[in-house]
Amino acid sequence: MPVKAVPYVPIYDWTGFYLGANIGYGWTSGSGTVTFAGVPGPYSGSGDGVLGGIQAGYNWQVNSFVLGLEADIQASGGRGDVNGTAGAAVINGTGKVPYFGTIRGRIGYAFDRWMLYATGGALYGKGTLDGTVSTTGPFSASATYWTYVVGGGAEFALWDRWTAKLEYLYAGSPSDVPVPPGTNSVSGNGHSHVVRAGVNYRF
Repeated sequence: MPVKAVPYVPIYDWTGFYLGANIGYGWTSGSGTVTFAGVPGPYSGSGDGVLGGIQAGYNWQVNSFVLGLEADIQASGGRGDVNGTAGAAVINGTGKVPYFGTIRGRIGYAFDRWMLYATGGALYGKGTLDGTVSTTGPFSASATYWTYVVGGGAEFALWDRWTAKLEYLYAGSPSDVPVPPGTNSVSGNGHSHVVRAGVNYRF
């Protein structure tokens, strides 16, 4: 009896444009020196919150390697406490990040319908700080900023057009932070982490 040939199953092709949505969780911490009214002193802060947004990008597959570019924008419920002391001035406030977004390159390795990838680029956003300085009273401040972002993740093709992903991102110190009036300078380090899950529709 003739042997029936095994039907050919094409390898999944990641090339093309995609649009999707995500939801996740982020946390951040920072510390350094604040100079207020000419007097330096220490400050620190930390916070966390839920976030969600949309992303869009393009993949180009060459053999098993996948090169891509992705941009996203996120609404954030992140908030936390910021505290500092500079001489007689005691600074207490609540910091928030209403939104942020990233513009990143991606490089991945595909195992048919699975892809593992590394990613990196720039992160932009807005921070706000509302609080009180013991020597001058209440204040409200905001600042937009840029920083770098790196990370990685895994993506799986659920069906021909739909994929799902799990991703981790790390962001460095922001280029600018909100401060109370009378602040001369701020220096220090910030560390932010994001874990998010998402889905993409490929066109």
